[in-house]
Amino acid sequence: MDAIDPVAQQRQDYARELRARFAQYKSWAITHWPVREQPLEESAFVAAERELELITGAMLHPGGPSQAIPADDDEAGQFQQVTPAPWP
Repeated sequence: MDAIDPVAQQRQDYARELRARFAQYKSWAITHWPVREQPLEESAFVAAERELELITGAMLHPGGPSQAIPADDDEAGQFQQVTPAPWP
């Protein structure tokens, strides 16, 4: 049996704990939402869940291609160009 790298194990444990705490937070927030005429729904947390995936994925495991941050603000858009345009 292969030994797990202690740093990788620590990162996995951290990601697991962070996701569990976020799930608890989300459940608490929905349960205790004070505006009864407009209930808080799971969909309110979509953006936060995307950020959590970024934190527990690419940011927690640096060195991957997704870590390259463009220096120029014009290139810092939401999408990264991966293929050339089909026209000149």
